[in-house]
Amino acid sequence: MKRRNIPGLVDLCEVSEPGEIQAFASDARIDRRFDTRGCPVNRLLLKRSLRALSLQGRRFPTMVRRDDPEHTRRQRELWSRLSERAAAIKNGPRELQSLVSWVRGVGSDGELGILVQQLLGSLFSSQLVATEESWNAATVLVAANRIATSATDQLP
Repeated sequence: MKRRNIPGLVDLCEVSEPGEIQAFASDARIDRRFDTRGCPVNRLLLKRSLRALSLQGRRFPTMVRRDDPEHTRRQRELWSRLSERAAAIKNGPRELQSLVSWVRGVGSDGELGILVQQLLGSLFSSQLVATEESWNAATVLVAANRIATSATDQLP
């Protein structure tokens, strides 16, 4: 774990090891309450992150407090939907066929991200249609996080 702490200015922790991530995820003191008081750099990064991790004014599920009633209800609904589809997924849904074809050498490397996004995304939304545009948006989101992490690496 890397930690940068300048009291009253910034307090950042960077974790990358699975055990560290699990420990942070399990720690009840660490939640998505997003207190905007405190360190100015943290506030700036938080506001930017929350803006990027929201759609139409609604935060992504990973950015909502654990004890939020709406979040809890949606998690239960998702669990039910995925549980209903478990047998079909276990036996290999037909949606895997396009991915199987790619593994066999049919299709371009550029199509792989879209195929995987469609396969995984359809587990959460039956109406999802992965496109080149949605894949590009996903790569921008991943890159934005890396840029923010890189920027914090430049701090003293």
